[in-house]
Amino acid sequence: MELFATYCSADKDAAADDLPAIERYLSERISGVYANALSTGNCFGILSGRYGLIAPNTPIPHYDHLLQVNEIDPMAQRVAETLKTWGVTTIRWFTVAFEMDPNVSRYRDVMDRAAAEMGAEFELELWEPTGMLGLI
Repeated sequence: MELFATYCSADKDAAADDLPAIERYLSERISGVYANALSTGNCFGILSGRYGLIAPNTPIPHYDHLLQVNEIDPMAQRVAETLKTWGVTTIRWFTVAFEMDPNVSRYRDVMDRAAAEMGAEFELELWEPTGMLGLI
């Protein structure tokens, strides 16, 4: 199975109750990648620095946590288990042009390591507000 995936967002709906992840994160990138996944019949996931790889309908509370360097390896192992459970064979990782920011690239590192651990193909794609641009 092919997974369209991207990282979480610092901008979140501040509602006190748990919300599905797709509603919690306020990001054009996340909603755009999700829409593309739906339109192509692919699975979609969001990599949260706190909760790992989650489905769009996973209820999550409001939180503020940026993935730290010392969390990359344990998170990669956790995500690899999720990928196995979901039956993922190919990951299309969507990011934006400023990914050189280490705060953002940590999330890519997690997904890349998780893919390698389980033998899944990993494709890096550039996301722009107008949509997918293609492989980097």
